[in-house]
Amino acid sequence: MPVTAKMVRTQLRLAGRSAKVLARHPGTGRELPRLAATRGRSTMKLRLPWLPFRLIDELAAVIGPGSRVFEYGGGGSTLWFLDRGADVITVEHHDGWADELERSIDSPRWTLLRRSPDADYADYVAAIDDRPDDSLDLVVVDGRERARCAARATAKVRPGGLLLVDDIDRERYHAAVDGIGWPRRDVVGFAPAKPTLAYTAVLRRPPST
Repeated sequence: MPVTAKMVRTQLRLAGRSAKVLARHPGTGRELPRLAATRGRSTMKLRLPWLPFRLIDELAAVIGPGSRVFEYGGGGSTLWFLDRGADVITVEHHDGWADELERSIDSPRWTLLRRSPDADYADYVAAIDDRPDDSLDLVVVDGRERARCAARATAKVRPGGLLLVDDIDRERYHAAVDGIGWPRRDVVGFAPAKPTLAYTAVLRRPPST
């Protein structure tokens, strides 16, 4: 992918914001040595999710054999969940990336759903509809139309289960995520293969809903 001036400006803006956060909250940078240890490798090569390291550590304590995971957007996270013994469903709208995932992943516990981006990603957002209500331990929203995907996923997460929405620092996701009404906390920190701070919302479905 060619590097554009817009991409450079975006990265400079994110780097400046990260520097300000680290200056105010130095503890946020405690995972910087873990980022350095990745030596620029992709999350696919690392077999790690593109999530803050501290959140990966938390997920490692709750995701294991038999866990049921649904991903809007796959990659290193898919490999990591499979390595932990989870059953994983991944939905992708980009045929080229879906092809790459199929070349890299060979597991009977993995299902890839290809969905068209047509009609404003209607089929992509609705890909989770075939899952039974209250059946998923974890839904990761890290693809397109994140606000709509997060809202669509709520009925499918089991009571006590988790819904993760990545890049929650983007203002366009705030209203939809806040409207879900579940207890929420935002995890901020360095993530694999990402030189600036990552922001992920963690929502837990209350046991009584």
